[in-house]
Amino acid sequence: MLAPSTVKTPVRAKVDLIAWDPDSPAHTERMVQHRIACGWKQDYIEGWRGLQREGKMGLQWVVLSEEDPGKETKLAQHLLKYPEDATPILDTATSLAGKPRLPSSRSFVPVGHISLDSESPNPGQADASQGLYCITTLYISRAIHGGGLGRAALDAVESQAINEPLCAKILSLDTLANSSWNRTDIWEEMGQKKPEMSAEDWYERCGYKAWRYIEGHIQHRTDDGRVWPLDGVFMKKTVV
Repeated sequence: MLAPSTVKTPVRAKVDLIAWDPDSPAHTERMVQHRIACGWKQDYIEGWRGLQREGKMGLQWVVLSEEDPGKETKLAQHLLKYPEDATPILDTATSLAGKPRLPSSRSFVPVGHISLDSESPNPGQADASQGLYCITTLYISRAIHGGGLGRAALDAVESQAINEPLCAKILSLDTLANSSWNRTDIWEEMGQKKPEMSAEDWYERCGYKAWRYIEGHIQHRTDDGRVWPLDGVFMKKTVV
């Protein structure tokens, strides 16, 4: 999970979160495209469909809010880089995190996604009985990094977590460690521009503290099919 750029903007970005529908072919295909653009976990999506149905995963789309004054500009920038996203999808999910929801049938163009999970394959990262939940898969379109959307999405999902019915006490996540971010050679070899701020530092600014590092935790896949093992850091934040 890589952090968006943190260039300051005069107006705070605003987003809506809309549940991902694991039974919708349109939602599934759009998620595949987003994960390809992200470069991480594009082959996990079939498994995510099952976890979303079971309520163990709470994956939601990040959508530009009508209240965001820069919505039209940001959307145009996103579609210029990702024209295949121009076709809107519909709000059709009938559940989220194991709870029923009434879909609005609203049409929307997602510019990212984020998940709040009650289970994790990584020890110590999620335990709903202890009020520990895991934020995963945060992705914001690379075309609109630096607009505050990553922080807006994180704030929105944190707000969901601390309120009923979850009443989270601790939130966790894992992301790219500074040990890999600092290696300029890796970014050059992957053909990508090094982010202005490291993901680890960005989440630290958001109140998360590192508690474990794992070498090669992130398997980043580039457009040419090569896989790059990158170091991961596990972080936690007490929210009550």
